[in-house]
Amino acid sequence: MEQQPATEKKTLLQTLRESVLPVKPNDHVVVKFGKNIGFGVFLVLFSCVSLAIVLSISLAL
Repeated sequence: MEQQPATEKKTLLQTLRESVLPVKPNDHVVVKFGKNIGFGVFLVLFSCVSLAIVLSISLAL
């Protein structure tokens, strides 16, 4: 079995994290903290909106 390069072994969450708010190595600690908090808020809002859409579709049927 062939092993894939490390760049291809990223999870969906890691890929999403890098595309929404990428953390650069030269970012200040405060900026990194803000980006991590912002990504957490993004995940919570994305989850709530997804749940609301699923509920509205299921109640409409």
